Amino acid sequence: MISSSFPVRKSHRALRLLGLPLTAGSLVLGGCVVATPWLLTSPALAQNTNATIRGQVLDPAGAFLPGAKIVILNKNTGVTVYSGTSDSAGAFVAPQVIPGTYKVTVDATGFKESVADDLVATVAQVVSINVNMQVGAVSDVVSVSAEGIELERSSSEISTLITPADVQNVPLVGRAPENLLAFIPGVAHGGAGDTPSTSQLSINGSRTLNSDFLLNGVSLIIASTGTALALPSPDGIDQFRLLSTNAPAEYGRTAGAVLSANTNSGTNTFHGNVYYLMRNEDFDANTYFNKLKPIGNSPYTPRAKDRFFQVGGSLGGPVRIPKIYNGRDKTFFFVNYDYTIQPSTSSFTDTVPTAAQRTGDLSAALAGTSPVDGSSRTAVKVYAPGTSVAYANNQIGPIDPAAAKILALVPLPNTTGTYDKTNNRYTSNWTTQQNNTSNYLRLEARVDEQITTRDRVSVNLYRYTNTSPNAVNYNQDASGKTLSFATALLNTTWDCSCSNAWLPSVDYTRTWSDTLVMDLNMGFFRYATFRNPPGTHLSAASATGIASLPLDQMPELTSPGFSNLGADTNTNQINITNTYTPFGSITKIWGPHTFKIGASLRKNQFNSYNPASSPEGNLSFDGSITNQGATGNATTGLADFLLGKIKTGSYEQPQPPTGRRNWNVGVFLQDDYKATSKLTLNLGIRWEYESPLTIAHNIYSRFDPATGQMLAAGINASPSLNINTPKNDFSPRVGLAYSVDQKTVIRAAFGTFFGTIFQNLGGQVAFPGFDNNISYNNLGTGVAQPFSLSQGFPLTAAVVTNDPRQSPVYLAATDSSPYSISGVEFNYMSKMPVVEQWNLGFQRQLPLALTLEVNYVGNHAVHLPYNVPYNIVPLSSVDAVTLANTTKASQDAKPYPTLASWTGVDHVGNSNYNALQATVRRDFSKSLAVLSNYTYAKSMDDGSTIYNFSAPFGTANAQYTATGAYRAKDFTVSNIDATHTLNIVMIYTTAGPWWLKGWHISPVFVGHTGLPFNITQSGEISNVSQQRPNGDPSHLKLANPYLNGAALQYLDNPVIDTSSFPLTPSGPVYTTINGVRTRIVSTGFGNVPRDSNRAPGEVDFDASISKDFQVWKALKFQLRLDAFNVINHTNFTQPNSSLSVTTTANSTAATFLSSSTFGQITGTQPARKLQISGRFFF
Repeated sequence: MISSSFPVRKSHRALRLLGLPLTAGSLVLGGCVVATPWLLTSPALAQNTNATIRGQVLDPAGAFLPGAKIVILNKNTGVTVYSGTSDSAGAFVAPQVIPGTYKVTVDATGFKESVADDLVATVAQVVSINVNMQVGAVSDVVSVSAEGIELERSSSEISTLITPADVQNVPLVGRAPENLLAFIPGVAHGGAGDTPSTSQLSINGSRTLNSDFLLNGVSLIIASTGTALALPSPDGIDQFRLLSTNAPAEYGRTAGAVLSANTNSGTNTFHGNVYYLMRNEDFDANTYFNKLKPIGNSPYTPRAKDRFFQVGGSLGGPVRIPKIYNGRDKTFFFVNYDYTIQPSTSSFTDTVPTAAQRTGDLSAALAGTSPVDGSSRTAVKVYAPGTSVAYANNQIGPIDPAAAKILALVPLPNTTGTYDKTNNRYTSNWTTQQNNTSNYLRLEARVDEQITTRDRVSVNLYRYTNTSPNAVNYNQDASGKTLSFATALLNTTWDCSCSNAWLPSVDYTRTWSDTLVMDLNMGFFRYATFRNPPGTHLSAASATGIASLPLDQMPELTSPGFSNLGADTNTNQINITNTYTPFGSITKIWGPHTFKIGASLRKNQFNSYNPASSPEGNLSFDGSITNQGATGNATTGLADFLLGKIKTGSYEQPQPPTGRRNWNVGVFLQDDYKATSKLTLNLGIRWEYESPLTIAHNIYSRFDPATGQMLAAGINASPSLNINTPKNDFSPRVGLAYSVDQKTVIRAAFGTFFGTIFQNLGGQVAFPGFDNNISYNNLGTGVAQPFSLSQGFPLTAAVVTNDPRQSPVYLAATDSSPYSISGVEFNYMSKMPVVEQWNLGFQRQLPLALTLEVNYVGNHAVHLPYNVPYNIVPLSSVDAVTLANTTKASQDAKPYPTLASWTGVDHVGNSNYNALQATVRRDFSKSLAVLSNYTYAKSMDDGSTIYNFSAPFGTANAQYTATGAYRAKDFTVSNIDATHTLNIVMIYTTAGPWWLKGWHISPVFVGHTGLPFNITQSGEISNVSQQRPNGDPSHLKLANPYLNGAALQYLDNPVIDTSSFPLTPSGPVYTTINGVRTRIVSTGFGNVPRDSNRAPGEVDFDASISKDFQVWKALKFQLRLDAFNVINHTNFTQPNSSLSVTTTANSTAATFLSSSTFGQITGTQPARKLQISGRFFF
């Protein structure tokens, strides 16, 4: 009897000058060359997606049966993956088998042959089988097929398998496999309940961006941000497993969970499909608040455009070349192509000059009456620059040549717009609506080759592209005619948010004997994002007539006379991330021990050209020059521009391209020791080292918070800026699995896991002193710059950047004009983030092929990354600084008066998590599959977030994070704490008569309690952005929320409830009484706890229904409908939780009377959406 556990721009040139790699081909070649010594000299990591089959052969009396012959055959490919004999304890182990269905045959003299014909080995699983032999002739065969999910008898980690049936049948928004994470116990996330955001994913209380995603054993984590690349489409993914707690020692470099996904592979039978999917707003329900907002003549706002089209196909099978090569039982291929088209509409409304205004005729501003209602108005005169002489009839000139050329690119008004009585003109007088199309490509290819009976190689490639163009504002004239392509120069944003990725990998497995197996893997992941400024391929100087430009790109032009023209900030970027991941392992079976030893290396590169502000430059025409020095208006602002009279300007000399470098090494030893037939011990140890960051060519600097000194790499500091990381990080892992009987297993484990520094850094690439702004400041009342618009910028010599300490902006800093420090810097990395994880639970087989699993899961984390402000006003000086209310007073109170405050990352955060998780599961069998789980959890920390991607460390949302004492006071529930979570997923195939038979129905229920949020008030204490009020926040939640205009009033409001609003401001609050600045609220932090209130809970019910139709022989057609939020239940988002402090009319008290929108909810998660698809498959 057998029991089994089934289960090229200028920035490109700049990067080349640095010698930074640019092409995927060169990087792959370089990676292979560099990796070769690693692969030859040491075994590497085993973070692969393969499975292990282990078992024990027993005689009828239950004694060990050595010498039995075991043959394991992959039923999909016909390849024998293991042939050996049982050892003295009757045991055998087949490591590194590809996930799939296997046939296990056991023969022994004097016993009947025993066969397990449908043994399913899943991704990253240890499958255990016990073979109880029966006395008889070898010619007799005992065949046993297991029913239901067998228990994890050899492993102690907590994991959840997403099976091929789940991937193919569960409704997924956009067919994104990562959405299946929403149905796994312990998962909390941002976004809708059924569409988790992988950048906002917390598993068992871990910080966001702290989990690893593996595809065929290679990490999908983008090293510059910590986010995961989108997984291949459901037709390219076979299955995946989420190891959420106490993964074996082969897994490291993560303080969260590990998702291990396996792509589809070819088999001996050809199989494939083609499909088409569509979504349209006509199938959607309108949102709750849209139905409350009238627009135009309609009593409601129409549904937003929701167009989504997806086409693709897959093909797999044996490699066959007629009359040349037959790869049956040996060579297999699989390829999947998925292309998504997502049209959208962009609407633009701008203010443009009229035809008369462009000639210098501004006489309309002199009219004494309004043409709209005949009321009187004050004339607006335009004066010659620098004089008190008004232009006759407001006819100005001569027109600056560049102004004339630029306005020739701007279309004339095409709509009436809104009347502006002050200037006797119409604003918002040009509008357009454009259709944009975003495109996404996912391509996955795989070839598996059984070279010999002992050698297997797998070659994989994953390609991803994302092209999301921005619309061109001024693309048509008033008649609808398409304008010159040069109008693209006028755009205020970049032309395209484009990204692409390559992920090739090679895996080689060598079976030296039936007790010794080696696995080597080389992976490379390249991710690139690009932003081009508007009109990249055009000459801005030629098109605009501006003679001198910092770059041959359109500068930003601002004026009250018209809408902004030209590039805004962050429009010129190139970011390329390269990650090399050679790894491998050796597995040795020695009696009851299965040893696995290995090592890993992950080399990270982040090459970036990312100007902090505007290298194109900006020019301002404020209208004061033609208004006798008085504050300008729309008429005089346009006049300043037409005359080419510039008030202020600036441009950036950007930081040179940077090449950030970092690497991680890990070495591990794992022993899975089968102590008895019932008890397996999982014993492991791992050593890890994460190197500090360095930058190619030492383009790297930071401020030392202990001295205020700027540290420059290679000048007065080491290449890592004197930052060192620990070298003695050892991670013990210990666990057990004990089979109480054939239906019950008890499992327990404990382990430590280290986090990283690199992926938490995000896109921070600006370093002090390397980025310099050249400013043309205000020269005085009514005084223009000495250069005109057509002359352009008087460019200065480039600032020498090899020593950032010599930056002229830095050297010129004073306490009245302190040096600004952007971004976040690392300071103290002497201890890496560490998480201690533990779990205790049991698995129990139930009737009806159900399996129950109940676990207590906990962890405690220390040394977590935390944003800490430096150079801030001491608490003892807050009162005096607030009284003075000047920049100089604030700066003089800081430790370093000529430096602004800045933020550093210190490993000082703490958290803990405790949860009860219960799962009931049934794999797809006899027309039914079930995955349901309930989690009761509490997550606590001293700073976290799930909604704000810009703060991947967890926000510094304690009131005063500079000292540990104040951080400790804010140790409370996390922003990611979901107390109750219930998920129910079912897959059912109907039976009955022909018209009822064969329908596939998959209902999904997801529900969780609301996540906590912070109640804050305007920061009265210097450098405190998360100051909180005083009072009892438990009285804020309304028993009966109600509609307040077009918003839902969820919390009490200080404007509505003026008499009993439960919160009051914390101070210091100062006001002016009888000409004297007076304190009316004393200094002190508010007593409202952090994360004191919760947003509304969320409930989602989705469903899928499909039907297969026979077309011809093996060819079938499937028609499918997916419905998300099927009952159109409204899930409200978080309410406005920010209060603004104001003073009463008599200035004797502080209130929140200006916070009219506090407690209001104005957003919801998506309303009902329908998704229709059809596919042919065989």
